[in-house]
Amino acid sequence: MYASIKELMRSAEQPFNIIEEYVALSPKRKVLLCDHFFVEGRETFTNTVKLLWPEAGKQDIKKLGNFLILLKNTAH
Repeated sequence: MYASIKELMRSAEQPFNIIEEYVALSPKRKVLLCDHFFVEGRETFTNTVKLLWPEAGKQDIKKLGNFLILLKNTAH
């Protein structure tokens, strides 16, 4: 248990990285975010991101959106 507390303290010291957080999501949640971004619209996407990561700011949301566009363009 002590190692878990140490890991928690180390992670609290690291800055928030929206891409790393996205990569850590389950596949179903990744698909949900992509659907919200590409199908439902940016407002729904923004609301979902804020729900998953309350600490995410506008720049983080924009960065994740650009990342998803890059993934889509390189996948085809």
